Amino acid sequence: MGCGPSKTDNKEIKNNNKIDKTLREVKQENDNKVIILLLGSGESGKSTIARQMKIIHQNGFSEMEKMKYKTIIHSNIIEYVQELIQLIEKNNLPELEQNLKPIKEEIMELPPNTDINSELAEQITQLWENSSIQEAFKIGTLSRIPCSAEYFFNNIENFGDENYIPNETDILNTRARTTGILTTEFELNSREFTLIDVGGQRNERKKWINCFENVTGVLFVTSLSEYDQVLFEDENINRMHESLLLFEEIANSRWFKDTSLILFLNKIDLFKKKIKNKKLSVCFPDYEGGNDYDEVINYIKNKFQEKVKNTEKNLYIHYTCATDTKNVRYVFAAVKDIVIQNVSPQIGLC
Repeated sequence: MGCGPSKTDNKEIKNNNKIDKTLREVKQENDNKVIILLLGSGESGKSTIARQMKIIHQNGFSEMEKMKYKTIIHSNIIEYVQELIQLIEKNNLPELEQNLKPIKEEIMELPPNTDINSELAEQITQLWENSSIQEAFKIGTLSRIPCSAEYFFNNIENFGDENYIPNETDILNTRARTTGILTTEFELNSREFTLIDVGGQRNERKKWINCFENVTGVLFVTSLSEYDQVLFEDENINRMHESLLLFEEIANSRWFKDTSLILFLNKIDLFKKKIKNKKLSVCFPDYEGGNDYDEVINYIKNKFQEKVKNTEKNLYIHYTCATDTKNVRYVFAAVKDIVIQNVSPQIGLC
């Protein structure tokens, strides 16, 4: 048997080459361009931040892009409602009423790319109003179903309209997992910016992270509201614990020792609501405080700060709501001032 590279090795080489090519193209366009690497665990809202940059600095989405998001939105809704139906059986919740069973069976047979018309929207509304579905939603948001699903169910009539075109709020609430490399380029105060969002699991990231040595800044996004939730891929792992592990890896990477490090504690709006009724001790058993917002937020902030081993490295922390354009615009203005101080004429490449 030969000793040539495995399929996995070839895939890694191809991925690294793609990243390398992207960075070279960015560098060739403008050596003084500000390059920000966008990182974060799944469901953190990092891709929503990238979409906000298009809204704020690129005049939003084209009609073609909106139609692509329409397909994604319809697919999201079908996925969510099918998941809720499965959760009823999985958790032994009361069965759906007799009149809803034909609707349930019909929806479970739908392919993910189904277009939602007014009739299907009405059927989904009937399911959404059911008490067992509501209970399944509470359970589902602890793992597989994002909180944004509620937004789509509450506005389902709009999505079933034959003339429906997604607006910015719809697009910001969409779930589309990042695969490969997505770059968003824009100009701010006469300075060229490139935001690079790279998909992939944490264990894969170690294989290409060195490709981003000496980028201008690393923007890490974590979701505050998911302190009581588990990973989509592994329901034994708490999402905030996973985010802390990933942040620790990035914050102490030798590839970013001279790079500006910014942390977005995201989904602050959902966190404020949740912390009133759900204690932080479900995530951190050693937390003995109460549910006071300021006390809890400082505790979490300190948890992330403790992960930065280099005491001389500055960590810039901001509280964000990625779906709030006004908030992101304000916060990113501060980020701009931070990273622009670290612009280097040379960008490290693989």
